[in-house]
Amino acid sequence: MTTDKDQIENIDCTEAIDKLYAYLDNEIEDTESINKLEHHLKHCHSCFTRSQLEGELTLRMKEAAKKKTSKTLRHRLRNIIDQL
Repeated sequence: MTTDKDQIENIDCTEAIDKLYAYLDNEIEDTESINKLEHHLKHCHSCFTRSQLEGELTLRMKEAAKKKTSKTLRHRLRNIIDQL
């Protein structure tokens, strides 16, 4: 009798973190890669916790991007960028 664990090849934390942002942005189309990452996240508390934090940050950035930025803030940011 085979289980899901037997069928899914494990990936390590480095590979999971490397794929995390693409996963959160729904940029991974390969079902096998998605399954491997999700399997890792189910079994690795550290990576799962990081995925939750990064997911929340991504969501908040998307929400903030929908809001209109004040002219003052845009001017301040432009000055900072120009000084780089």
